[in-house]
Amino acid sequence: MRKSRVLMVAAGLFLALCTIWLRVAWLQVPMHAHYMARAAERQESRVKLTPRRGDLVDRNGRILAHDLQSFEVAIYMPQVKSVSALAAKMAPVLGVSARDLTKRISAMKGFAWLEHDLAPEKGQELQRLRLEGVVVQTRATRDYRLGESAFEILGRTDRDNVGVDGLEYQYENDLGGRSGWITLIRAGEKRWIKLPGAETHPARDGASLQLTIDADLQSIVEHHLARTVDSLQALRGFAIFLDPMTGEILAAACVPHLPAGRARNWTFTDQYEPGSTFKVVVAGAVLEEGLAKPGEYFTGSPGHGQKAELLPGVFIGDAHGRPGYTFFGAIQNSSNIVCGKLGIRLGAEKLYRYAASLGFGTLTGIEFPGETSGRLRPLSRWQPRSTPTVAIGQEVAVTPLQLALAYAAIANGGVLMEPMLVKEVRAADGRVLRRNTPQPSHRVFSESTTSTLREMLCAVVDSGTATAAKLEGIRIAGKTGTAQKVDPTLKAYGSKYMASFAGFAPAENPRIVGVVVIDEPPQRLHYGGQIAAPVFREVVLDLMRQPTSVLGSTTRNIAMRPPDVPAVTAPDLRLLPRREAERKLADYGLHARFEGDGTRVLSQSPAAGQPVERGGSVVAWLSSPQDSVGRSMPDLAGLPVRQALRQLSQRQVQPFVTGSGFVVRQEPAPGTPLPFRGECRLWCAADAAASGRGGVSAASATSRRP
Repeated sequence: MRKSRVLMVAAGLFLALCTIWLRVAWLQVPMHAHYMARAAERQESRVKLTPRRGDLVDRNGRILAHDLQSFEVAIYMPQVKSVSALAAKMAPVLGVSARDLTKRISAMKGFAWLEHDLAPEKGQELQRLRLEGVVVQTRATRDYRLGESAFEILGRTDRDNVGVDGLEYQYENDLGGRSGWITLIRAGEKRWIKLPGAETHPARDGASLQLTIDADLQSIVEHHLARTVDSLQALRGFAIFLDPMTGEILAAACVPHLPAGRARNWTFTDQYEPGSTFKVVVAGAVLEEGLAKPGEYFTGSPGHGQKAELLPGVFIGDAHGRPGYTFFGAIQNSSNIVCGKLGIRLGAEKLYRYAASLGFGTLTGIEFPGETSGRLRPLSRWQPRSTPTVAIGQEVAVTPLQLALAYAAIANGGVLMEPMLVKEVRAADGRVLRRNTPQPSHRVFSESTTSTLREMLCAVVDSGTATAAKLEGIRIAGKTGTAQKVDPTLKAYGSKYMASFAGFAPAENPRIVGVVVIDEPPQRLHYGGQIAAPVFREVVLDLMRQPTSVLGSTTRNIAMRPPDVPAVTAPDLRLLPRREAERKLADYGLHARFEGDGTRVLSQSPAAGQPVERGGSVVAWLSSPQDSVGRSMPDLAGLPVRQALRQLSQRQVQPFVTGSGFVVRQEPAPGTPLPFRGECRLWCAADAAASGRGGVSAASATSRRP
């Protein structure tokens, strides 16, 4: 009996030992990988390595966009033991009051962001404090050296530094680089260290782009375009300038600027009826086919203000109503009747072929998001009236880029060039990954044809419809356009216009081609020769005044001349009484032109700080009696801090800001009467919901703009 008990105990012990052995074997072999992974999760941490975004530089190596380091600060509330104690330690570093910071932190739950764009010195100081519950991490912020200039070309990035517009979006794969990671080992409750030989996957910094854009020319074009749009109170303006010999885009400007995420470059993405600037197509085709000589005479209008019947039921009129022109004179004076007759003589098939050969109706292939192909309907869809109307720039739609390339073909001797916006892509280590070179597409016109066309276009500027583009010392060739816009309601031509000018300079050795478009100018000034041609002239004039410019050495002797009229800086007139504004302008040697019936200046053109020729005029818009701007405090709650600051600046109010993000409180309250040049204190938070005004986007605060 006793022996059997011993055997039973021994058997039990043996079974228990076998069970333990089996369990150990199970844990060591089949479950080894599982438990090793769990141990690694607790003991190791894989930290993301963020690459540096590549730079954008202009054709001369000038930096247009690059990364700056800033810091983000978040609070993890479960680890915060005392909100007041934490706020007392952080407030001196952040430059805010401990009381306000305590209120902000107390309103947080879980994990919440406190600051998104903290200066490096403040972020590093918070890191040194190693406060429990405070998360401090670095963040790359995109810095644009030209501010809003070239915005529609460069684009912008979001708060994660990912491109959302323009070239930043188009070349995201090159600029953004590739993220990496590093393995850290836990060394205590709050400490992580990197061991020698730890698994690491290094980040690859983004490549940099050298653009064909000339930063100086871009700024010049935007300045003159904005001045024209503001003074005329037009809807918008856009212009493109390129090198006719290479197809390199030198400037592509749009005014006014649109918000990040919605911006596009209208010179690539928008189409419009070109009007008379398109007449070079029929003129070049007729010359190339030998269907008319420049001196051949054509009858014009049958009487002043009367239209000519070119085809049965097809009537076309001229603005000038002359009885006739030579072929040369028809281009010089922009005769619709004669150009319509030339189109009929050429024929629909050849007119379509030459227009298509110049690139109209197809994409140019520019590496930019959202390019449109314009509109050149297939020949099968043309009506009998289409031939003369297309010849004068109707029933067809173009982009400014397409039109500029067509004029470049005339300027360079007849070759259509492919457009180029990026010269090269260079890796972070300096290696050239891709280099673009000028690419001729095909020949459209012979050199003899383009030589005659250039003389015609020079006559347009010398004594035709574009005399406002004329300059002493350099010959400019170009053509004006004044196209009626289609009323979408009536589905017919309405009373609004697109005024344009296309041209190149110097005419004998073209170095620059430009297209300028002003959308919906006022009725009193709606001709391309009145408002678009002067913009081209001023751009060329500014280039001539530079010691070195894209015009090259052909005008070097002129470029060194000082301006005929010295320039002064426009003073700030905003919120000044009318008489005081007038006296201030007189002190600067300027004249005032007031618009409106109010008592104080609401806005001005040119803006404060912009150059104005001495003896010139500044347009000042006066606030109407019903306008409360400048007299009462606006409601700023829920607005991004930058937008709120902009509104206060317009009212000459000195802001004092606490925090960042969105406005949650303000003093004085909305509607409070403001003394002249008063003050306002703003309290801001990172969460828009805290303000009670939903749907506010923080996109505008993602990029640092000077």
